[in-house]
Amino acid sequence: MTPSSPNRRTATQIPVVTVDISQPRLPLCCSPEAFRLLSNQVRHINSPDALLQSAIAISMHQMPYADPQAVDRQLQAFADIVRSRVRGSQPQALLAHLHEFLFDEQKFAGNTNDYYNPSNSYLPAVLETKLGLPITLSLVYKIVAERLGFRTWGVGLPGHFLVGVACEGNMMLVDAFGGGRVLTQDEAHGRMREIFGPEIEWSSQLLQPASNRHWLTRMLQNLLNLFGSAGQYTDVAAMLEMEILLWPEQTRLTRDLALVLARVGMVQPASYWLNKYLQSNPEDPQSGDLRQLLEVLTA
Repeated sequence: MTPSSPNRRTATQIPVVTVDISQPRLPLCCSPEAFRLLSNQVRHINSPDALLQSAIAISMHQMPYADPQAVDRQLQAFADIVRSRVRGSQPQALLAHLHEFLFDEQKFAGNTNDYYNPSNSYLPAVLETKLGLPITLSLVYKIVAERLGFRTWGVGLPGHFLVGVACEGNMMLVDAFGGGRVLTQDEAHGRMREIFGPEIEWSSQLLQPASNRHWLTRMLQNLLNLFGSAGQYTDVAAMLEMEILLWPEQTRLTRDLALVLARVGMVQPASYWLNKYLQSNPEDPQSGDLRQLLEVLTA
């Protein structure tokens, strides 16, 4: 998406473009309801409820009638059903019934036949179809397990998202995409090798808990890549707008948003975000090309 020039000049050879552009109000491309819900979660993003509500917000870009309260009630109902099957405090029994309920009875599973369907990333759709990506199935598992009293966390391995679960002093890795299979660390490493080849480096740091912010960013990046591959650049811009809510200090996101907006013909907001980026990042290696683009947009 970055313009190229056969006679490329350095940033110091190109004069600064002075533009007087009013700041556009976000969102420009994202569903206003989705953007508003995600914006409301950012201030307490580390809470379990914020992770759930933010995931629903992401889905609302293309599922405007998604009901956050209905999603919450359905997940709570799952936890209540599992809890009703176990008397007293028996963590191992609870975990066994959780797996039986989610994967044998409800039949949650990875959507291997239609992996790149955006609905696999949308929590309300996953609850309806019982099919999804590793990251959304992991979210279902995490939320229900937490409501049963387990300490859980996301494990963002490259190419495959898992859930870490603490149970009676032991740590388990659960592959929700693989029907709830419990993996050892060696098996998790093996799964990475299957995806990326034997040269992929392994580190115990990969098993560290993913923050809610990183969990949501990965969901957005999955969708951004899908929409980009399909040429749905307005949707790409929408995902970037939501990512900016999560990472307001990441100026590269404003650059990327500007480039996508320019691509879909939204010249005024593209000019604003590109100009703002260049003012704060004058030493960007591609600043020459970016300034040339800004000159075209503001001509």
